[in-house]
Amino acid sequence: MASPAAEPLRLLLVSDHRVAGDALSEYLSRHGFEVVARVSSAAEAAAVVRQTRIDVALVDGDLRSGWRSVVNAVADPLEHGRIAVLSSYWDQQERLDARRCGVGATLLKRLSGSSLVGQLRALAA
Repeated sequence: MASPAAEPLRLLLVSDHRVAGDALSEYLSRHGFEVVARVSSAAEAAAVVRQTRIDVALVDGDLRSGWRSVVNAVADPLEHGRIAVLSSYWDQQERLDARRCGVGATLLKRLSGSSLVGQLRALAA
C-alpha cells in the first residue's frame, strides 16, 4: 500500500516586487509549498496570518516598508522562528537583530533554490 503524499507546507510570501514574487511563488509551488497568499505589506500579512494556518513566512528583505514591519505584524500569531527574511545583504549585527525580532532564518538572495527550499522546510518543521 502506497503511503499518502505529504501535505504541502503552507507558505506566506511577502514581496512588493511583482516579477520576483511571481518567480518565487512558482518555484516554491513546484517544490512542496502551497503559497497560501502573496502580499506586499505588513497589514496584509497580519490579516492572512490571523485568518489562515501558515507553516512558514518568507519576507523580502528589500520590501519598501521594511522587513521589520512585517515581522512585527506577524510575530505573535505566527510561531516564533517560522519567518525567513531573504535579502541581498546581511551583516552580523543585522542577523542578530533579526533573530531577536523572531526571524528564524536570514537568507541571502544569491542562495540556490534547493538551499532555500531546505531552509524553509527546516523552519516549518
